[in-house]
Amino acid sequence: MVKQQAIVASIGAAVLLVVSACATRPQPEQAIRWLPDCEGRPISGLDPEVVSRTQCGIATVPLDHLKPRLGNLKLDITRVAALEPQKRAGALFTNPGGPGADGSGFAVVLASLWKSYADMPDGEAYQHLTNTYDIIGITPRGLGSAPDSQLVCQSDEIVVAQNDIAEDRSAANIEAIRHNAGVLARGCASQRMAPYINTEQTARDMEFVRIALKEPTLNYFGNSYGTWLGAWYAGLFPEHVGRMVLDSNTDWTSTFQNASLIQAPEKERIFTRFVAQRAAENPKAYQMGNDPRAIGEIFTGLLPQVRVALRSDSEFYSSIEYLMAARALSDWLRRSPELKDVQLHKKASAYRFSPDPDINQQVQRAFTQLLSVTRNPAPWNDIAPGPLKLSPAVSVRSTVLCNDSPAANDAFWTEKENQYAARYPVGGSFFQARHCAGWRAKPLAGVPLGKLAQADSIVMVQAEYDGQTPASGAFNAFRSLPNTRLVLLKGVHQHGVSFADLSACVNRNVGEYLAYGRKPDRIATCFASD
Repeated sequence: MVKQQAIVASIGAAVLLVVSACATRPQPEQAIRWLPDCEGRPISGLDPEVVSRTQCGIATVPLDHLKPRLGNLKLDITRVAALEPQKRAGALFTNPGGPGADGSGFAVVLASLWKSYADMPDGEAYQHLTNTYDIIGITPRGLGSAPDSQLVCQSDEIVVAQNDIAEDRSAANIEAIRHNAGVLARGCASQRMAPYINTEQTARDMEFVRIALKEPTLNYFGNSYGTWLGAWYAGLFPEHVGRMVLDSNTDWTSTFQNASLIQAPEKERIFTRFVAQRAAENPKAYQMGNDPRAIGEIFTGLLPQVRVALRSDSEFYSSIEYLMAARALSDWLRRSPELKDVQLHKKASAYRFSPDPDINQQVQRAFTQLLSVTRNPAPWNDIAPGPLKLSPAVSVRSTVLCNDSPAANDAFWTEKENQYAARYPVGGSFFQARHCAGWRAKPLAGVPLGKLAQADSIVMVQAEYDGQTPASGAFNAFRSLPNTRLVLLKGVHQHGVSFADLSACVNRNVGEYLAYGRKPDRIATCFASD
């Protein structure tokens, strides 16, 4: 992605100071109202002890932090109190990703994980975090429990049925994707709230809440899109950044367009490394030969509907067992397309996929899941055909992608779809930011990289293989900040590395930094076996 200019470079320093003060200082009618309980929040079934020290509230923030007189928005806020409040050392803000993922429940999940880690070997850092830090979760603007503050993309225009764009490049299907992308863009951009649903405003929400809570600095853990949000906050308010961990990183030096384009090549890399090569290393167990190239060609030989199912989920396309199941399903349907699901299940349960009983059982389980997805493929962008009406979460995601960064026109995306369908059969040619071709509002100019470079307390965490936020983008972001540290998990395919129970080395580096400020090396390498 191309580098972008600071968002308000043309405004004088004196004006900036005035605007910043107005934008972040809580107004009399804008504050946090703590509720008597957390009824309706997504925390039921979690650790009861953690839930017992969880407080839920409503934060009323400006609709536009730069023009606070335009009105207000309500955001859900969750605070998990430190276990030992008399020793309280601060607060840590969180964001699970998305854009559009609910942050309020994530705070409770994170607190529960840290509490469980405290009892493990080398758990001292997590005990310290549990005892002395509050954890704060905020729903993104446009989401949450207040109906008048929810963004709902909708219109009377009709989303039409379309086939998988990588499998059907007919003129009719290309026109269907163009039509649907336009309906989505217009249905979001036309909403009154849409101009204010972007990451700059969300970062200012965090600063507003930090001030309202009287926290001297903002400590932060962000995952996936939460890394983009963290970079935005640090670019706007570098002087207030505390300890910041960014896990599974979106390249904040670039655009969401490029973030969409780099996913398919990464998925091909993951398939080659974790399916074709591994299967070739053990031909007796996996029964697919010892030639990685030939094993890769098994995918292209599947029935189109089975290919669609296999590429639909990261667990599917990165697993040898799912490819074995897909090959059998494709062969059986090709020979006997009239077979019912019950008959296919019966064949799979009697079939010997592998001489290894454990692998055989895993393939049979994979077959069940794959058959279900093959028979019931998800609609384009998870949007059902018919008049457009999206959930707030999907509405926020769709709007942020286009409001945050520029995108090319429809001809560009059609050309890329054609190229990717041929070059990346596993990765496919679905692009999350495709609908932004029809976005008419002016996007943000990008993360304020000049001020972001002043932040010296960012630790990035990244898996070597990640189909959603590839390491290539993470390294671009890393190279842009000479004071930033990187914890790299080698040889692993994972999105969301910290607290995934993959590497004690990762947990140790992250925990000691968040708890005590102990920074890892410029590049710290971990392995799953560490």
